[in-house]
Formats: sequence, C-alpha cells, structure tokens
Amino acid sequence: MSTPRSNLKWSLNKATVKLIQSLKQQKFRKEHGLFVVEGRKMVEELLQSNMETLCLFATERFLLDYEIDDERLEIATEIQMEQMSGQDTPPGILAVVKVPQQGEISDKGLVLALDGIANPGNLGTIIRTAEWFGIKQIVCSNDCVELWNPKVIQATMGSVFRMPITYTDLEGFLKASKASGRAIYGALLEGENLFRKEKSSEGIIVIGSESHGIRPAVLPFITHPITIPRADGSVTESLNASMAAGIILAVFAMK
Repeated sequence: MSTPRSNLKWSLNKATVKLIQSLKQQKFRKEHGLFVVEGRKMVEELLQSNMETLCLFATERFLLDYEIDDERLEIATEIQMEQMSGQDTPPGILAVVKVPQQGEISDKGLVLALDGIANPGNLGTIIRTAEWFGIKQIVCSNDCVELWNPKVIQATMGSVFRMPITYTDLEGFLKASKASGRAIYGALLEGENLFRKEKSSEGIIVIGSESHGIRPAVLPFITHPITIPRADGSVTESLNASMAAGIILAVFAMK
C-alpha cells in the first residue's frame, strides 16, 4: 500500500478529481491508502475523530446552509462534486481520508469477531450497533467485505471513525484465544438459549456470514455455542447477520 506524501497538494484540479474518482474502486483505495467520506453528518463525525483528513471539498450551494471553519476546505463546482461523488445525489461535501494503521488486538474485554461478513450494509450496521452496546474492539476475518467500502462507511453513521477494527487470520486468533482460556461464544442455529446462558465480560462473540453462518474451520474454537430461540421453537431459518449481532450484543450488555 502506498502512503500519501505529506507534500501532496490538494488543489482541486483535474488530477485531483481523477484521483478521487478512482477511490470509488477498492484496488485504488488500497493502492493510495485513501478513502472518501461524504455527507454533512459523516464529515462532522470524521472531523471530530482522530483520523487524518487530507482534504475537504464542498459546493457553494452546500455552504449556503452550513458554515465550515476548516483550513483544508476548498470550493468545488457542482460538476466537480458530481464527478467525485459516489452517491446518486451528491450531498455537497466530501472529504479524503488516510487509511489508518491497524492496531493491536486487545486481550481484555468483550470482542466481536466477524467471520466472512460479505454485505457492506450488514458490516456497517454491525459496527454501529457494536459501538452502541459498548464493544471496544471488532476483529474481522480477512475475507470480510472491505472496511473502507463507501457503503460500509455510510452504514456505520460515524462509528467506523471511533471503533478499533482489525482484519486478521480469524482461525489463528481464535485458536490462540481459546488456548489462553477465553470464552468464545458462537452464534449457531443449534446452541444454548442466549437468554439463559451465563455470559462473560471477557469473552469473544463470533458472528458468521449471511449465507453460511460460522464456517466449519472456525467451529472447533467455539467454546460456548449460543442461539437466539424462535418463538415457535423451530430452527429452520437464521436471522440476518446484523440483526443477530444486535440481539446478542443487547443481551450481553444487560447481563
């Protein structure tokens, strides 16, 4: 991954517009180590975070309604904003942000582990929900959808700027965690009733993919299989991954 040079000039010219356009694609986000944030609320959340915002563009029409005091701000024409925006209706403000370095995975507290989450909206919603219920860290398998996908970012409603999120070899992480004696809860169709299960504040909660649930290679590391019981007692279907995560995290938060 290339690192943006500190002396890179972010004047709004054709080259800059072209670069920001390219960030709509994952390969260019990875190549440049940059991602885009759009919308008033999202940019406000971004500017209050510790993430490194490299440049900020807004249209004159946007600035008629919202005052922004930031030395990085430059005016974009409506045409330029349409070219740079990844949304069907550009919100009028856009920031380019440096992808942060991954931090170390904490061995304390309750960690949420995601196994193969592929839907950007689901990942974003899970991140937002995890912050709401006090989760301090999320660990994603390497094949989860990219964190800096615009749909993921939008669905987090700003939580992505505050939540420590690490992509790693999930099997290796869980193997080491199990060896250290940590409780590892896995959301499965067949498991102990979530509402009756004794819960730890120092464990790991594993949520599987939308299509296949927790993959077979991960199952041996689950020490506490849990399930969300249906009202009629059947186990023929599973909940959406983000819905399941929300219910489980709410129950753990109330323990």
